[in-house]
Amino acid sequence: MADDPRGLVSHFDALVGTEWLDDDPDRARARVAMRDELRQPVGLLHGGVMSTLVESVCSRATALAVVGDGMMAMGQSIGVSFIRPVTEGHAEVTARARHRGRATWVWDAEVRDADDRLCALAQMTVAVRPAPVPSPESDS
Repeated sequence: MADDPRGLVSHFDALVGTEWLDDDPDRARARVAMRDELRQPVGLLHGGVMSTLVESVCSRATALAVVGDGMMAMGQSIGVSFIRPVTEGHAEVTARARHRGRATWVWDAEVRDADDRLCALAQMTVAVRPAPVPSPESDS
């Protein structure tokens, strides 16, 4: 999946190497391939990368679901419990929206390795707010 034509471009996700698999808010998915730049000093996939994947997939799926209503989405809170390390292959996040409110969405997410082993569990809250209206001066 390429960046969304509605303008949801994330340079940070490109830097990390996020591969978008599914933006469906019923089962949003993303993955990142293991590479040396993403390892922490003892060689494991950095926990911040797993957290990044969770935040990115939940925020993106929420944003795509609400953008048509003139809304935007941004991470509000995240909690991640690391269960086992990722040392090779890839890490893949599958997230499911548990609550879709007017002002917040709450997601449950799992991070699994290339062998489909559970590596982390997470819960993410995404704030949903009105998108800013561009000022006429910004078109000049």
